[in-house]
Amino acid sequence: MNVYAVLRDSDSNGSCIIKSISLTQKLQKELTGYIPFKSYEDENIKQIRFSGEYKPDEQEVLYINKFYNPFKEFDSITDTLNKSDIDNIKFLAFVDSQKIAYQSFDSRKIITPEKWFLIYSDNTYSKIDKKGLIIDSRIDALYLKKEEKLLFFSYRNAIKIFDLGKYYREATEDELNLFTKEEIFIFNEGFDKNLLSSKMRKKIFMIQKNEILTKIKNNFNQVVNYAKKLNVDEMFDKNNKKIIFPKEKKNIEKLLNFLNEDLYESPISGLIYETNSKKLVTE
Repeated sequence: MNVYAVLRDSDSNGSCIIKSISLTQKLQKELTGYIPFKSYEDENIKQIRFSGEYKPDEQEVLYINKFYNPFKEFDSITDTLNKSDIDNIKFLAFVDSQKIAYQSFDSRKIITPEKWFLIYSDNTYSKIDKKGLIIDSRIDALYLKKEEKLLFFSYRNAIKIFDLGKYYREATEDELNLFTKEEIFIFNEGFDKNLLSSKMRKKIFMIQKNEILTKIKNNFNQVVNYAKKLNVDEMFDKNNKKIIFPKEKKNIEKLLNFLNEDLYESPISGLIYETNSKKLVTE
């Protein structure tokens, strides 16, 4: 297994600078057992397709198929990490023939002579007087080369390595403008986009990403009938096949929850529930 550091700096072409980390042969062998690949590959771990809206349980890992990985080519790297580079490390990559493990890096993992790192030996402590770095045993993301598959347990940790904005994020201002100009909506005077919280903007992104409004247009009457069950039918103009967008924050949230399929009626109790985490179980 070879180890590389991806730096925060960019080269003249705007690409990230990558340098190899030279290890002793003994350390390189030990590293293979230190990095916990099994936490991702255990047969008891269930893989869940990433949507941005599901929080995995302890025995679940998220995945993205056919993932475009800008940090998968390391064979041509010849520059070696030196002492002056350590402060600029963004993340580490542990590479073998089949997979790449990624680990985020910050100042807490830097050993400096200014900090008092004490080593115990023969009942005496001595101070580390050289600069170094700490390799954690935790993996923030794992990339399987052959399958082109990205695995991760935590979205927050994964975005320290990769830009996952294609899959989940807040809607941009341009996207919000397009959303509010959709012909299916009727906007009352006084609508204020500042009422849209970060959570709401993420729902709008998912509504657009999943083409929900197009699906509603194609099945408007059926959607209205379901809206009645969930007590949101007052926001639908059935005669003109329009959605009346509310101007009160509470009702905006209610409508976005409905459009993003976060409201449902229990077929057993008839009660209405709002989800804050969901996963797709059928394709």
